[in-house]
Amino acid sequence: MATRKQTRSSNRTRQTRTPIANRTTASARKLSKPPLSEPFYVAVDRQLKSGHETYEAAEKAALGIKKRYPKLHVTVFGAKEQRHTLIDQPGLVGASNNKNRLAEQATRNAVAGRKAAAGRRP
Repeated sequence: MATRKQTRSSNRTRQTRTPIANRTTASARKLSKPPLSEPFYVAVDRQLKSGHETYEAAEKAALGIKKRYPKLHVTVFGAKEQRHTLIDQPGLVGASNNKNRLAEQATRNAVAGRKAAAGRRP
């Protein structure tokens, strides 16, 4: 008896791609952004949250967020200039600068003291 050789054939049909005549239409993907209807926005971690008519109103809202959550990066975004303005906590800005200046002065004094002490040794 003769044995038949079994061949595997799939029931799937091969799909052929039709060539695209105009390649520019296939690659023209654009990300759509919603239009900015307000002139100023409060942005938290670079995500726009609320729109305001004036800069002062946006700054007041941003300061409220910054006081409640001081570790967040809060800015006021101007839609016309496409620019972010950083909002800092009002009470801590001057204090941290004074601490930094005092620490730098103390370091300079310590280094100068060591140099003077080293120069006096024989």
